[in-house]
Amino acid sequence: MGKVSSFSLGRLLLHIAVGVMLAVGGIWGLQGGGDAAIDAIRNIFNGDVAKILVIVFSVIEILAGIFLLLELFIGDRFGTLDTILMLIVMIVWIVAIVLSDFLGSNGILNGGANHFLRWLYSFAQHLIILGAMVCIKK
Repeated sequence: MGKVSSFSLGRLLLHIAVGVMLAVGGIWGLQGGGDAAIDAIRNIFNGDVAKILVIVFSVIEILAGIFLLLELFIGDRFGTLDTILMLIVMIVWIVAIVLSDFLGSNGILNGGANHFLRWLYSFAQHLIILGAMVCIKK
């Protein structure tokens, strides 16, 4: 019988990809751009509140991404802090999925059905990212 190993190349790749994606998304958010979650924040809020929330969430994304990458080298030394940050990111990501893929201007409820395959592809990408976040935090 084969030996059970805790190492998984797929999980390692997901861990690196999500860590880099979050760190870059946070940096991008501080520079005025952003990922789907930051776009969702800007769709819900406006003015100074939106700017403050984008800055706060961008910093949370950067920290979560860095903690995920550091976790590969030093283990889970941050305890519940990285878990809390990832939970915040996942909640905002779920809101972003609902806003962009269902209620947004190209959402399935607002014209996305006209370009169903484009909508489905975008929706699948967002779900893959959410699934990766859930997978690496188990």
